[in-house]
Amino acid sequence: MKMPVRDAGQGAAERAEKIADAREMCISRLRALPRDRREAVADAILALADPEWWDLRRKGADVFLLIMETHKARVLKIMQGEAR
Repeated sequence: MKMPVRDAGQGAAERAEKIADAREMCISRLRALPRDRREAVADAILALADPEWWDLRRKGADVFLLIMETHKARVLKIMQGEAR
């Protein structure tokens, strides 16, 4: 049985939607940081994701939680560095 081929544009749109979802979830968890730093910290945290995670997971929130599980020490360092 052949797998249906996704349109490249559709895949990119889905990925962008997942990234936006994960970014919003991440920013909402960074309330302890100053507002002007939250977006930069969220971007740094999301950069820790394996590129294939965005394709393998159904939701951006799943990718965010996976980042938190697998890179917990690095995420904490990023957050502590920005809290100063």
